[in-house]
Amino acid sequence: MDRPLFLALLAGSLTSQWPLALALGMVLELLWLDVLELGAIVAPFGGLSFLLLFPLACHLGLDQPGPLLIPLICALLAAYAAAWLERFFRMRQNRLLAAVEQYCAGNEAALSPGRAVWRVVCERAVCHFILYSLSYVALFLLTMSLQGAQLLPQLEGLHWYMLIGASLLGAVLSLRVRSALLLLLGSLGIVLCVVFWAARG
Repeated sequence: MDRPLFLALLAGSLTSQWPLALALGMVLELLWLDVLELGAIVAPFGGLSFLLLFPLACHLGLDQPGPLLIPLICALLAAYAAAWLERFFRMRQNRLLAAVEQYCAGNEAALSPGRAVWRVVCERAVCHFILYSLSYVALFLLTMSLQGAQLLPQLEGLHWYMLIGASLLGAVLSLRVRSALLLLLGSLGIVLCVVFWAARG
């Protein structure tokens, strides 16, 4: 459920805003494609970024990457904040292990496994809901303020294919071979040339 592209397909089918949903989904999906959740590694919550950006863009009528660039950066920061919160919860949940072990050893007054699971699920649900609500309100107020003051950059030369090309960084790095890095450098050079050419035009 945390995959941005899956959420993009779901949002597109529900709202018919396919161009915006797919563009945001591909950018966010490719951006963190090289991140692997192994062991204690907690990947940024890309799905949270999509759930912040897509409703905001639909509500404010923003469908171009230029005006959405600042909200996109803020949504990426929220995804990292959610990952930090998840690591905090995992460390806190380790403290329940001793109580569960006492229950399994015969102490019925201690914390049972079922109660431990229910407690963890409720705590995570409440805190992640609070994080999403605060992040969305902050992002909405910031975007509205910039839009009202006409400080939201338009960047008319910036197109979705440029952001998708930049997000390919994550896809190329996920290959983890030298030829992929060389391809990445070449692709970045091409993107820079295209951006420079579009700015001059």
